[in-house]
Amino acid sequence: MGILTILKYLMIIILPFLILILALNLAGFDDFFYTEKFSEYGISQNVPNAGQLHRSVMDFLKGDSSQLPDDFNSREKQHLLDVKNLIRISTIVLYFLVALFVALLLVSSFTLKVNNAITNFVGKVLVFGGILTLALASALFLLVNSDFEGTFGSFHELFFRSGTYSFDPAREVIVNLYPEKLFMDLGLRISIWAVSAAAIVILLGSYFMFRPKSKKNK
Repeated sequence: MGILTILKYLMIIILPFLILILALNLAGFDDFFYTEKFSEYGISQNVPNAGQLHRSVMDFLKGDSSQLPDDFNSREKQHLLDVKNLIRISTIVLYFLVALFVALLLVSSFTLKVNNAITNFVGKVLVFGGILTLALASALFLLVNSDFEGTFGSFHELFFRSGTYSFDPAREVIVNLYPEKLFMDLGLRISIWAVSAAAIVILLGSYFMFRPKSKKNK
């Protein structure tokens, strides 16, 4: 297996993670989404200061604030801190993958040197990376839509310690502020955004692959 083939496969594998993590970050901090869902599910009726609490949570998760309101108990605060740390890690991973993708692209470009060969190479990476993203995002959509409780539970088991993410809606604010159905809608939105991004990437890659070659390199 040649070096270019290895580079191509690595970039194809990296691309879906880039798109999915980016979709997660954009959708997860979309103020319009929460405003819409808080109204749809009547969250402000169950939590009178829902808007203010949500802004405090978002500021905390973004790192703009180091404290949470005392409306949350110690277990809720610890869980939100765990979420904040997970978001920080995902952001670091995103930056690392972007840097790695660019580095691999530069190495590939220097290896190929011929302009048309470079565009064709990039086109293949985008098309096959987009197809892989499309498959993963579609699988996520189906999982969330058909078995959200199982998917949501598996996600928490994977990233959080056992016993730290179960809350009593009668005593704790967090599950009333962010009900499970809101996270289902968020999961669907992430998968739809990722599918849309994958489609754009595939179209762009197809253009690079099949655009007319310049006369200079014929």
